[in-house]
Amino acid sequence: MGLKSDQREPAQLKFELFEGKSPDPDALRVFGGWLVAQALAAAGATVGADRVPHSLHTSFLRPADPTLPLTYRVTRTLQGRTLSHRQVDVLQADKVLVHLVASFRVTRPESPFDHAPTAPAMPDPETLPTLAERLAALDGPLRRPGLVRHNPVDLRFVEPPSWADETFTARPAHNAVWGRVDGELPDRPLLHACAIAYATDLNILDTLVLPHANALGRRWIPRASLDHTIRFHRPFRADRWWLYDQEGTTLHAAHGTVHGRLFDAAGTLFATVSQEALFGEPVEHR
Repeated sequence: MGLKSDQREPAQLKFELFEGKSPDPDALRVFGGWLVAQALAAAGATVGADRVPHSLHTSFLRPADPTLPLTYRVTRTLQGRTLSHRQVDVLQADKVLVHLVASFRVTRPESPFDHAPTAPAMPDPETLPTLAERLAALDGPLRRPGLVRHNPVDLRFVEPPSWADETFTARPAHNAVWGRVDGELPDRPLLHACAIAYATDLNILDTLVLPHANALGRRWIPRASLDHTIRFHRPFRADRWWLYDQEGTTLHAAHGTVHGRLFDAAGTLFATVSQEALFGEPVEHR
C-alpha cells in the first residue's frame, strides 16, 4: 500500500511508525477508504504471517491533506497466542486524523459448525455496464469527478447509482454493486483485506440518499464519514468478483447509518460492513 517503515528496532519504541501518502494530491481531502486500507496495512506489518485480519473499526476525526505525508503510528496493544490486536493513529502535523483498531487471528481449520445467509439473486456482473459506460451515458459531465476518478476497482452497479440516474426516481435505501480489484493480486490475505477496506468505502453512503432522489434532482449531498467497521468472516479474494449488498438503515437529523454484506461469486458471505456519516446541505453537482 505504499508504506515505508521506520528503520529503528521495534524494541526501542513503544510504537512503530510507517509513512504513506495520498495517490491523488489534487483531491480536496484524502479518501477515507485509502486511509483505512493503509492503516490496516501498517497494523498487519507488525503481526506474523500466520495471522489474518478478522475485524477493524475506524474513527475519522479530521480531514487529511492530500499534499502532505501521512504518518501511521502502530501500537502493539496485544500479542496473544491466537490473537493480535493493534491500534493505529494516522497523523499529520502531530494531529490525529484517523484512529483504527484492528484484530488478527491465527488461521483455523474448517469446522462442521458453519452457517451464513446466502447472497440475494443478482444479474451476472459481466452483463452490467462499467463505470466508464455509465459516465459516457450521462447527458452532462459530473461536476465532482473525484467521485469516480483514480478508482482501481471495477464496479458494476445493479441499478444506476444516484449520480447516474437521469430519472431522479426515489427508491428504497438498498443498493447492490459487483466489484473486483483491477489486475491480479498475490496470495497475501492482508493485501486482499486492504483492498476490500478501500473498496467498501467507495459508494456505500450513496445508498442513504436513494429514497430522496426525487427531492434532490441534480443536487448532491456532501457527506463526511464518522466511522467505518469491517468484520472478515471467511477467506476471499478481492481480485475476483464479489457482491456488495448495501442497506441504508436510517437517516435522521443529517446523521446516517448504513450496513453492507459482501459475498463471493459463489454466494458465500465473507465480510460485513457498517458505516456512520454526517450529511450537509445539498449542492449542485450535475
